[in-house]
Amino acid sequence: MSPRWVAALVLILSAARAGAAGPSSGAAQPRALASDDGFSWPVPAGWRKETIPFPLEFAPDLPHKGVEELRFGPGFAHPKEPDFWSYDFVWRLDDDAPVDEKTLSDELTRYFRGLNMAVGGKKYGFDASHFKAAISAVPASAGTTAAAFRGRVESYDAFATGKPIVLNVEARREACPDGRRRFVSFAISPQAEDAPVWASLRAETAAFRCR
Repeated sequence: MSPRWVAALVLILSAARAGAAGPSSGAAQPRALASDDGFSWPVPAGWRKETIPFPLEFAPDLPHKGVEELRFGPGFAHPKEPDFWSYDFVWRLDDDAPVDEKTLSDELTRYFRGLNMAVGGKKYGFDASHFKAAISAVPASAGTTAAAFRGRVESYDAFATGKPIVLNVEARREACPDGRRRFVSFAISPQAEDAPVWASLRAETAAFRCR
């Protein structure tokens, strides 16, 4: 893992543990607009962002070109907060590699294995074979061409406790208006799908726009 990504994680962890923001809720918050090459995406007040180009440093074998853009809730690294390990990320892709339930299951397995092993594998002695993602296609919303997915990831918490954790996943794949690019958005949380934190996560992924 590069010094740049480690530094970003340290900043997120330090702010969360110092109580830089209070507990998260599903209520709407003021937003600042974040723009980058080919997309715009709001950053809710109190959240943090990070941009990582493909190939990802902790999962270099994922066969994509483009960028990963991340949004972390204020309690992401704090086990006692309702938005612990709850965050959104988007793969804004320039490639045409398959993105379906089978490939997402495989790629998210490798993604979370690489991330957690890089951050805490040596410290906690994680079992690399423990990581497993199971993603299924679900009906998309009426009137959209997006493909929707749902599933879960068996992982570890490399940031705070070192304990096993099961993450629920909601994702969608959609083409950008120019027809050349596409994106896959992910909402991640260990909370049940009807927990209040999901209102914020879903609102944030829905706010992503290709330009």
